[in-house]
Amino acid sequence: METNGLHDRRVETQIKLDGLNQETFNIMQQYLTIGMDYSKGFRQKIIGYLTQEISHITSGQTLLATSDVLESLFGKYKQFSSRCPLKQIGQIFSSICLSTMNLTTNLVKEALETVRFLDVEDWAALVFGKSMLSKRRILFSASTGDTETA
Repeated sequence: METNGLHDRRVETQIKLDGLNQETFNIMQQYLTIGMDYSKGFRQKIIGYLTQEISHITSGQTLLATSDVLESLFGKYKQFSSRCPLKQIGQIFSSICLSTMNLTTNLVKEALETVRFLDVEDWAALVFGKSMLSKRRILFSASTGDTETA
């Protein structure tokens, strides 16, 4: 017979992989109730918790049950942004989606063939506005004709 530690991992793994939805709840309820080596109190606490959480979910909806994926994405964002001298949160933040994709040669080739760089620049200007670097250039290149030397 398995130890409670192994059972705990099965419940945790199931919910991490499938999220929290009615189907996951049914599987966990069956797993926790049928012949497992859990104490009755522990089973009741887990089923009670899952019952409470599932009551907030609409039919067909799945909720993220852990923050592992988000933490991984933000870790990748931090790693990527640490290489950028000027922290442009908007443009760098948009790189997070790249961490969730399988960038194949064909996908990159198709993107390069169908999307013009000028269109990307226009979109970025519309969505993110002027970059910090362009704002600095404007500020520091402003005419100083309104000042006098002493």
